[in-house]
Amino acid sequence: MSKSTRRCSLGVLKSGKKYQIIYADPPWDIKKIKRKVRPNQVEMDYPTMSLEEIKSLPIESISNDNSVCFLWTIQRYLPDSFDVLSCWGFKYQRTITWDKQNGMCLFGFHHRTEFLLFGYKGRIEMYPRRKAFPTMVQAKTDKHSKKPQIFRDLIAPFGESRLELFAREKTEGWDVWGNEVDSDIELGAQ
Repeated sequence: MSKSTRRCSLGVLKSGKKYQIIYADPPWDIKKIKRKVRPNQVEMDYPTMSLEEIKSLPIESISNDNSVCFLWTIQRYLPDSFDVLSCWGFKYQRTITWDKQNGMCLFGFHHRTEFLLFGYKGRIEMYPRRKAFPTMVQAKTDKHSKKPQIFRDLIAPFGESRLELFAREKTEGWDVWGNEVDSDIELGAQ
């Protein structure tokens, strides 16, 4: 998609703080699949957002000139996620695969992976002095959409000022924003 059709909005930042790390697990607009084993679960456990709403969040304005973004995505939204990174002001650099070691079978495929895209803005070290971040992580899933703590632990050394977007709980050393926590910042879209 070209820049002219990307439709990125700058949004409105209601805080002056800037972050070195943006860690985001957007509530992609998906529907639960009705299954015999879970006949009453047709709605998502949380409100979802459209792709345009996610793109229009003012993430570029809350990230430092030299910063990183870790963006969770799923098979369906993988191509669109590169656009989200770009709208937020980051260049795509790497994909990390999470092998959840379980999942469901659809269309003859066993869906047991999610993806964590890594993007950067400004400069990043080519040979940083920290533990290497593997591009494939095996960790069992706890509950729907909850990400294992190992990812926050691997991400934390990338910077001191950290923000988790769409957070479900407060984590020490991180500012949070989301509708399930007492948010540390306010974001708004234009």
